[in-house]
Amino acid sequence: MRSVRLHDPLDIRFEHVDPAPAPGRGEVRIKVAFAGICGSDIHNYKTGQWISRRPSIAGHEFAGTVDAVGEGVTRLSVGDKVVADSRDYCTKCVNCLQGNNHLCSKLGFVGESIDGGFADFTTLPQRLVLACDPSMELDIATLAEPLAVALHALDRVRIENHDPLLVVGCGPIGALTAVVSDILCQRPLLLCDRDRLRVETVATACAGHPVDLAAFNQFESLPGKTVRHVIDTTGNVEVICNLAAKLSGSTLAMVGIGSGTFPFDPVGAVERELALVGCHAFKDQLPRAVELLERHPDRFRPLIEHRISPEDTPAEYDRICSGKATGIKTLIEFFDSGKPGAD
Repeated sequence: MRSVRLHDPLDIRFEHVDPAPAPGRGEVRIKVAFAGICGSDIHNYKTGQWISRRPSIAGHEFAGTVDAVGEGVTRLSVGDKVVADSRDYCTKCVNCLQGNNHLCSKLGFVGESIDGGFADFTTLPQRLVLACDPSMELDIATLAEPLAVALHALDRVRIENHDPLLVVGCGPIGALTAVVSDILCQRPLLLCDRDRLRVETVATACAGHPVDLAAFNQFESLPGKTVRHVIDTTGNVEVICNLAAKLSGSTLAMVGIGSGTFPFDPVGAVERELALVGCHAFKDQLPRAVELLERHPDRFRPLIEHRISPEDTPAEYDRICSGKATGIKTLIEFFDSGKPGAD
C-alpha cells in the first residue's frame, strides 16, 4: 500500500509498504480518505523531537471508513465514516484514570508511537476511533482532530461569552480557533498574523467580521472592552515573550509548538496578574468537534488550501518549511468517497 513514512529529521519518504495488518481483538482497520498535515508534523520533521521509532507512518489528522473490525468491537461497523483520536494513551496511569488522557504519563501520538494515517489503510484500537454521521464529508471530517485542539484552548482560556478574544497566529489551529469561536459566540474577535492573506482567509470564514490587529495596538483598550483573553498559536518564543511582557490582567493560553526558552519576570506577572496557561492536545472535545463540523461544513471549508497526492507529500513538507504555504490546511487525498483505493 502507499504510505508516507518519517525516517529521521528532514527525511520523509513516499514508499510502498506491506498492507496494514488485519485488526486484532478490539481493533479496527480504516481505509483512509484524507489526512491533514499538521504543524506538529512539520516540527517533528524539522527537529526529530518526537521520533520514537524509525521509520513510522506519519499522520494523526485523518478520516476514512471502517474497512474491517476485530473480535470484540461493538460500537463500530464496516462502512462507518470515522475520524481518529490522535492520543496514544495507556488508560492505566493516574491522569488516564481521572479522565485526563491528554496528560498520560506514557502519552504518545498516532503517527509517532504507532503508525498513523498517511497511508491507504491503518489499524488502530477502537478506543481511538470515533464514528461520524453518514452524511459527513470526509475532507471536512479531517479537521476534527485540530478542531478539538482549538476547542480545548478555548475551554482553557475560560472566556466569557462577549469578551474580546485575541488569536495570535492564523495557521491551522489559530484559524480553527477563530472560526469556532465565531460560531459559538460572535464576540469581538481579533486576529494577528504576519501573513495578510491568511488573515483574510480566516476573516472570510468568520461571519462575525474579525478585526485585523495591524491597524492598532492590541495592548490598548478597545471601545468599552479590554483584551483579557489571548491564545497564542505560533509557539514563537519572541511573540510569547512580547505578549507576556505587555499584557495586564489577562490570560495568555499557549497552544503553539515551537522551540527555545524566554526570560520570565515573576514580579511583573504578579503585579500585572498575568495567567499563563498551557494547552496540550485536547481532553474530551473530539465528539464536540465532529458535531460542529457536521453542522457547519461551509464555515470550515475555506480553511482547506488544497489537496495533494501521497506521492507529493515530501515536496509539500519542503514547501511548508520554506514559508511558501499561503493557505491554512493541506490535505493528502488517498481515496475519493466511493472510489476504490490503490494498493
